[in-house]
Amino acid sequence: MRNFFLTITTFLLVIFYSYGQQKVVVSKINRNTGENSESYKSFTFNGSWCWYTDPRAVYYEGKYKRTYSGWIDNYGNIIVASYDHETKEIETHIVEKNLEVDDHDHPSILFDEDGRLLVFYNRHGYGTSSAAPPAYLIRSENPEDIMQWKNVQHLYLNDEAKKPTPDASMSADYSHPIKLKAENGKIYLFWRGIDGKPSFSTSNDNGVTWSKGRFVYVPDPIYKFRRPYTKVYSNGDRKIHFTFTDGHPDSEENNNIYYTYYENGAFFKANGEKIKDIIDLPLKTEELDVVYDAKKGGAKAWNWDIAEDEKGNPVIAYAKFPTDTTHYYCYAKWSGKNWINKTLVHAGSWFPKTQEGRKEWAPHYSGGMSIDHENTNEIYLSVNRDSVFEIEKWTTKNDGKSWKVDQITKGSEKDNIRPFAVRGAKKGNPLQVLWMQNSQYIVYSHASWTNTTWAERFHSSIKMDIQSPEITNPLAPNQIVDIMRQTIDWQFANPYDLNRLIDWHWGTFYVGLEDFYEITKEDRYKQEMINIGEHANYKVDDKFFYADMLTVISNWAWLYEMDKQPEMIAHSKWVLDAHLATRRPYKADVRFANNPYFDEWWTWCDALFVAPPVFGKMWQVTGEKKYLDYMDKMFWITTDYLYSKEDSLMFRDDRYFDDRSENGKKIFWGRGNGWVIAGVARILDILPQDYPSRPKYEQMYKEMAAKLIELQGQDHMWRISLLDPEYQDKGETSGSAFYVYALAWGINNGLLDVKHKVAVEKGWIALTTKVNKNGKLGSVQAEGIDPRKFTEDDWQVYGTGAFLMAGKEMYTLEIKK
Repeated sequence: MRNFFLTITTFLLVIFYSYGQQKVVVSKINRNTGENSESYKSFTFNGSWCWYTDPRAVYYEGKYKRTYSGWIDNYGNIIVASYDHETKEIETHIVEKNLEVDDHDHPSILFDEDGRLLVFYNRHGYGTSSAAPPAYLIRSENPEDIMQWKNVQHLYLNDEAKKPTPDASMSADYSHPIKLKAENGKIYLFWRGIDGKPSFSTSNDNGVTWSKGRFVYVPDPIYKFRRPYTKVYSNGDRKIHFTFTDGHPDSEENNNIYYTYYENGAFFKANGEKIKDIIDLPLKTEELDVVYDAKKGGAKAWNWDIAEDEKGNPVIAYAKFPTDTTHYYCYAKWSGKNWINKTLVHAGSWFPKTQEGRKEWAPHYSGGMSIDHENTNEIYLSVNRDSVFEIEKWTTKNDGKSWKVDQITKGSEKDNIRPFAVRGAKKGNPLQVLWMQNSQYIVYSHASWTNTTWAERFHSSIKMDIQSPEITNPLAPNQIVDIMRQTIDWQFANPYDLNRLIDWHWGTFYVGLEDFYEITKEDRYKQEMINIGEHANYKVDDKFFYADMLTVISNWAWLYEMDKQPEMIAHSKWVLDAHLATRRPYKADVRFANNPYFDEWWTWCDALFVAPPVFGKMWQVTGEKKYLDYMDKMFWITTDYLYSKEDSLMFRDDRYFDDRSENGKKIFWGRGNGWVIAGVARILDILPQDYPSRPKYEQMYKEMAAKLIELQGQDHMWRISLLDPEYQDKGETSGSAFYVYALAWGINNGLLDVKHKVAVEKGWIALTTKVNKNGKLGSVQAEGIDPRKFTEDDWQVYGTGAFLMAGKEMYTLEIKK
């Protein structure tokens, strides 16, 4: 009996192990290819897309050579962008603000004969009346230009008379625009329409007017809201290729892959057999070509892409799921006689980060696939390798029987998903594929999409298969900009505690971001600060008497200075007025030790960076001198208490007056003094030349600058304990970055002798060696109040902010050459 049970158990284990196993093609991976995904350029550091709206990226060559793309950010903004292949510049423009936070809403792109962009986007909603969210169309004002746009058209294309039931949905998402030369430039727009059915409308006047929507394909209504998924492609000549499913794989026992094509007013099977004229639509399931039979294959499927090979034959990419956790990628093509299906690789499971205690909402969300439409023997895959999804390029020369695999990403820390082969990017084009580099992606039910917290939303970059520029000369102005941009993009892709977006960590980063924008005027960086401001309602943390929480006010004021939106500083003015009304200078108690109210006064040296420039900036943008005078009085109360004239350095707070290090040295904290001299430089940038106490600031600056130059290490950086290098004798970047910023600022503004330029340049060069090829600035001491040891891998968002501030001043210094 025992042997019988062992036999049965073994048999069941074999069956269990075999279930879901598929025979895959021969593939050979080129191990000499691939880089960490963070080493690639970012098209955006905040963008996402689904895979049922196309094309997501198009190469267009007219007056310019540019790749255009679009996405939605995690504030719900619809964004169109361009990458110029000659200048290497990226431009972005918001065409719709705050639509909703949903990655299904991203745009598709079509060019008209004059090179103007027609951009379609949608809300991912299922209203039940004619007033349901429409499709949207916006067109560029000028050819090849994304900065000026005409008014948005609201396209109510669904024909309510076609609703099968009164409560059927009236969705208008997943747009696919196509323009056919053979039909005098007629535009076909395909979308998921009434009751989730594939629909289309046409325009003969370049999208100005549209026909009423009609169904393309309607499956048997065996359950409510049976929604086939559709992918559409045309080379723009005369054919349009389609691939459909029966429905959503969550709802189907067997989800097949189907095919048809349209040409000259009729629909056909792959072998050319006519199905019906367009006037006789919709298509029925039994009329379509079956590319993949899920029942015979033992696994339901989902379509990912469709293309046309050099012979005009269709090529289809799809995924199949023997189990929810077992995803296989497949490649099918029409040989001219029959469908050839090949299973390529076990791609892993779903990629979304399933919330603890919840069932995964989207178990069939594979990493993704995309066919190169200019060479259908090449396909881009997102495959789970060593628990991370990586982007790979698969190439075949024998109709998919065997494949060469070139790794695009390898050894990445983040998932790389939903690749898209750029339409129109022929062989030799330096930009072939874009993909999402995913820090966080959680799928929610419809009811909770727009109710997510900031930290819960998707956090994804759109990456380009172009390596970030190599920094060979850190003093070259263009390379200073390159390395600054790399650190910014890395920081946004690796956000520190998103629940602290408006405290001093991020506030310091925003100061550096402002400096970068002042150099480049790249709108996407300013816009991200606007996004954050709107997300926070331009408010300050409730603990607003705590100086650290004031930092972000200077950022809101900076935005107000440019855009003059009163809401940007309304709350901040109220906060600063509360300081003026209740924290009067004559009451100031700047003792730190044994002071129960230490955090309501400027009792520590860091406060001189995070608070005084805020009051100065508010004076600058409002003209109300009370803020400047308050700043000046409070600054000197703290400085007179903590500044050591003997050492030309600042104690962190009064607990260090008599404290000594383990080596018997006075403790002057490296970053602490960085906060101070950087704060003085920021104040001097704001302070009027004839302000009575300006000479005192300048004198303090000169004293500290001279001392800090004296303390610069042989590696051209500074130590965390300035007078005790033995405590940890290696350069720390946050303090060093503040010093390079302040010293370069001094040279640029005539307060520091130009003879110190070489020392400052060496300091900057040393800083750049702490930025890895992915853009991460390391060797940053963690948050703290005194010298604390650090490692090469340690990073902090405020360290990046200080680095950017230094970069701006170095750029100014070097551009003068």
